[in-house]
Amino acid sequence: MPSCKWIPCALLSLSLLDSYAQPRPSKRTIETSIATLRLNSATCDLVGVDWKQPALKIIDEPRLGENFRILLPKPGLEADYFNSRTQAVTRVETTADGAICHYSFLKNEHETVPLAVDYTIRAVEGQLQFSIAIDNPTDRKIAEVYYGILGGLQGIRSRSATETMVPGSITNLKPHLFTRFRDGARGGTRFGARYEVSGYMYPGQMPMTWMDAWNPKAGIGYYYADQDVDMRLTALYFEMRPYAKNAVRGEDWPAAGEVPPDVPMGLTMGWLNFPYTAKGRFTAGPVALQVHTGDWHTGSTIYRAWFDRHFHVKRPPTWLRKENAWQSIIISNPEDVVVHRFSELPKLAADAKKYGITTFEILGWDIGGIDRGYPLYTPNPRLGTPEEFRKALADIRAMGVHPLIFSNVQVVDTALPIFRDRFARFAVQGKWAKDWSTEGWGEGTMSARLGLTQSNMTMVSPRHPEFHNYLMKQYLGLVRDGADGLQLDKTHTNVLDFNPLLPTSPDKSIEAGILDIFHELLEKAHDIHPNFALAAENWTDRAFQYVDVSYVREPDIDLHSTALRYTFPEWTSTIFAEGPGDINVMNNGMRYGLVWDIAARHYNESADEKLMRPLSQYVAELIRIRKQYEDLLFLGRFNDTIGAQVTGDHALRYSVFNALDTANHDRAVVVVNYDDKPETATVNIPEASGQMVEISTPFEKTRTVTIPALVTVGPHRCTVIVLRHK
Repeated sequence: MPSCKWIPCALLSLSLLDSYAQPRPSKRTIETSIATLRLNSATCDLVGVDWKQPALKIIDEPRLGENFRILLPKPGLEADYFNSRTQAVTRVETTADGAICHYSFLKNEHETVPLAVDYTIRAVEGQLQFSIAIDNPTDRKIAEVYYGILGGLQGIRSRSATETMVPGSITNLKPHLFTRFRDGARGGTRFGARYEVSGYMYPGQMPMTWMDAWNPKAGIGYYYADQDVDMRLTALYFEMRPYAKNAVRGEDWPAAGEVPPDVPMGLTMGWLNFPYTAKGRFTAGPVALQVHTGDWHTGSTIYRAWFDRHFHVKRPPTWLRKENAWQSIIISNPEDVVVHRFSELPKLAADAKKYGITTFEILGWDIGGIDRGYPLYTPNPRLGTPEEFRKALADIRAMGVHPLIFSNVQVVDTALPIFRDRFARFAVQGKWAKDWSTEGWGEGTMSARLGLTQSNMTMVSPRHPEFHNYLMKQYLGLVRDGADGLQLDKTHTNVLDFNPLLPTSPDKSIEAGILDIFHELLEKAHDIHPNFALAAENWTDRAFQYVDVSYVREPDIDLHSTALRYTFPEWTSTIFAEGPGDINVMNNGMRYGLVWDIAARHYNESADEKLMRPLSQYVAELIRIRKQYEDLLFLGRFNDTIGAQVTGDHALRYSVFNALDTANHDRAVVVVNYDDKPETATVNIPEASGQMVEISTPFEKTRTVTIPALVTVGPHRCTVIVLRHK
């Protein structure tokens, strides 16, 4: 039996011991319909999972098995953890589909506390689901709940052959968990732990609450997700024992012979909550585990099926979702530079329309200029009168262009009297002091651009009714002024808010408050303008219920993860051209089905400006082609690279689009050449061999060829191949 003198480890802070070098525990076996579970007889920790179909041993190192860790800080000991590994389970309740581990109290080396825990593991609809309920009769707040833990993972059949997907918005946060743990985004500090750690927050780095691991050689993987419908700040947290190596060309995991046999090696992962609740019952879950065939695309499909049972994203596309391209322009900056006046906006919108761009985003229109003066969302008198502002919007709409107004939600200029006198008391606070976090972006002077003299903003939670109502009044005023939509910036954030006036827990402050704003704004704006639509600098999946287009920029050749776009084909984002040379970026807009956003000369100029004109002409051609096949290329399903075969030079990339209607078997393939010279690609759609396809290229007539097709793509150009089933 393991000793109960094991000392719990702080997840992100201090670690006194890491006593995982224990004898292999005695086990209790629980049979479910989908997996055989093995529980530690003394602690009820999960130390073994053997999936039945497809067959897979998930936990390879039972000495690293555990269920939960609970942080209950007290004066003098912030890192006061209670770990399931040091508990004596009171009772194990066997159910028809799993087991419930009942703990009537918790203890560690410092104290015993009257927290009762029910930890449930059950088989539900092909998944193992983990949930936790904690009864806390004390005044001490539960700060962290780490649960759904899978410890002792060593990959899928072969550690070196296992790949992982932890989806970011446009990146894979952890592509090589089982071979190069330190690759990808860092995910917090390692200090305070004797092993490797990494964690990613939702909302924040993670736009969705799932990850996937798979072995492409074996054709098998597993999906692991937080399927709790409650909107709160959470994190996916990893630990790798016993250590990782630096300055290596290959794997950073130690080789088997480098670790003594009494030292366990493996990955631990779980989902981390930050409830800060006292005197009551806290529940979380379920966390889901599901073994599947295939790779992360299968995991994506599993997540989307769960998501659609709880959240409404499928809906007819709004005018904004149908818009292929925007122009975005800043008309005044925070250092008092007036770039354009209200009276100039219709001419600028008309310039954009010459190139088929029919959404015109206006930034820096409000008092203070862009990123200053928030939340005074009223027209800046230095740019013209309120009447001139309204007339400009009306004139833009009259020419068939949609005015889209840039605004913000949770940020407030700390230099404003209204902040000092009214909203400072609602500002997001740190745990130990007020600790206002500030950020700012200067534009008009060199020192401001360097971050030395910029105006600064801090966060104020829209969960405070007074601030929420103040914002809503101004947003609705903009709708009455003639805005067809708003683009709400900087709305993707992740903080714990310890403001004592907050009417909710710290983990439900900012992002949940922003979603409340989205919901109410759409509801009330539609009473004024039935076609009002919303864009936002927010890529959290639950925001997609309200947001048609997310504000994203990606200057690289490849999106390092297409998981978000693949999981939510109804949603899309912008991709920016800020200068005349951003042709390849615009090609990526076609490749990924994104909205082309022309921010000419860093948001300063007309789309028809002399240097920008060639790029605008190219975008006009891209718009022409995509409108011809928009049911596939823009309103269809982005299918990553599944469904076609493209071979050619390393400078070529491709993507595949299907119709959203699964009964429609039409398909489009986009091939992009990033090289400085023409490249030839062979394009094949295997099940359509011998059929005719259409080929469309900018500045060329559409032609038809037989598939497989040999296609020459010019330098920095894209070509679209479309199969229509008559």
